[in-house]
Amino acid sequence: MPATPQRAAFLAAQVEAIHRNLRLLEHTVTGPNGLTTELLSLRQAVPAPAAAEERDRAAFQDIGGPGRNLRQAGLGAHSLIIQTIDLLGTISPAGEETLPEDWRYRANKVLDLIAERLGADIRRDTAAAVAGVYVIVDPEHTNGRPVTQVAGAALKGGASTIQYRDKKSEKGTVLATSREIAALCKQAGAVFIVNDHADIALLAGADGLHVGQNDIPIREARKVVRSHQIIGKSNALVREALEAEAEGADYIAVGAMFETTTKSNTRPAGIETLRQVKRSTLAPVIAIGGINLSNVAQVAEAGADAICLASAVTKADDPEGATRQLARLFNSARKK
Repeated sequence: MPATPQRAAFLAAQVEAIHRNLRLLEHTVTGPNGLTTELLSLRQAVPAPAAAEERDRAAFQDIGGPGRNLRQAGLGAHSLIIQTIDLLGTISPAGEETLPEDWRYRANKVLDLIAERLGADIRRDTAAAVAGVYVIVDPEHTNGRPVTQVAGAALKGGASTIQYRDKKSEKGTVLATSREIAALCKQAGAVFIVNDHADIALLAGADGLHVGQNDIPIREARKVVRSHQIIGKSNALVREALEAEAEGADYIAVGAMFETTTKSNTRPAGIETLRQVKRSTLAPVIAIGGINLSNVAQVAEAGADAICLASAVTKADDPEGATRQLARLFNSARKK
């Protein structure tokens, strides 16, 4: 392609965009020192007009310390850098060294490490947000109401997390519904988890995936979901919980706490198992199975970070009110 002023301006704009997004990553990735030094070195090797340099410095100087939203922005910047590098590699002919080959090679290595680091940080933040009331919406247990309606009501009642479980619908339907619930959760600032289907968790942009003992192993699921998406696992035994943590589970679900009617193949775990798991693991611990107004205090006092509910909310005449009441009782018991 012949060199023209328009082409030169376009290429310069792409390089400037790389420079700007590298600076954003510098505000997002604060360690380890070797990685942040490499990142700074990459940016300094990318030419940018003085005016653009000053503008970017001013734009990012007031950004606060890393948090979930900032890290998400960092992942977005990371993705844009990769796309722009690939674009320039495709459209730049030999000899037109917009980005030198050695720089691109080094950048790709550093950016891979950054993706891993940001992913781990976001997973930790997301798992910590799985607290309080965690509601499973399942079309078989909503008294005929749409799962999106029940999920929306639970979110208004203060649910921190919604998990969508659907064992019977076609996957296309599950994906469409997942995207609707994901949007509701994003608007509410809540965590959205897809049950069983790693591919749908990926495509729907869910915050994470939940698997059982007989579902896809965590290590295999990690090959499908993105680095920032959490994976939780159900466990009935202390041994299973420790194995799940060793496999990389971001949160540990323990149950069934009590007898439940929403799932037929559960195994009893009980309050004492919950206590032992809480003492033995570092990951957030979620109690699940048969929890309701009459026993929520027991679960809270045993150390659960969250209570996972289905019928106590999804079959209630007023899911919003039921969620609010359960959250109040759980939080009150935890403070004792």
